[in-house]
Amino acid sequence: MKMFLLSILTIASAQSASAAISQNSSWEEILAAKGSYVIHSPVVYMGRAIDYTFVCRDGANLHTKAPVDIVYAIQEGAGRTVFQVVGSEVLTTPINFVQTEDFCDSSGNKTICKPMTYKGTYPMTVDIQVGQQVGNGNETLLFTKSYTVPACDSASVQ
Repeated sequence: MKMFLLSILTIASAQSASAAISQNSSWEEILAAKGSYVIHSPVVYMGRAIDYTFVCRDGANLHTKAPVDIVYAIQEGAGRTVFQVVGSEVLTTPINFVQTEDFCDSSGNKTICKPMTYKGTYPMTVDIQVGQQVGNGNETLLFTKSYTVPACDSASVQ
């Protein structure tokens, strides 16, 4: 009888662990969840792609919630790359951005480049998909939930 009850308790705890987060969970609970959860968040470009869940709003700008590593890739020898952390910094970008890039077109032996300007606004609320790894690289979509970028606290803006 003890073994039967222990088996029932084990199954019940395994089921509650797999249902640890849901669409009704707070974002704090979802981001802190342990296990095989996968969060598919859109990104903000701040010189590199930064997950929406790692940015906060400060007036007309978005900042990373904490400093991120500055990493240099150094080529050593026959195709060996070594990554070296040389510091850290809080990244920022305007919510209403203007970005200029060179657009190059190669035809024949000639390459012509011209500057292209992109304007846009990062939305303050986005939909994020939350999934769970189920083995062999497969994933099951659990739910999609709305996420609103929080205001920065004074400690996160430097």
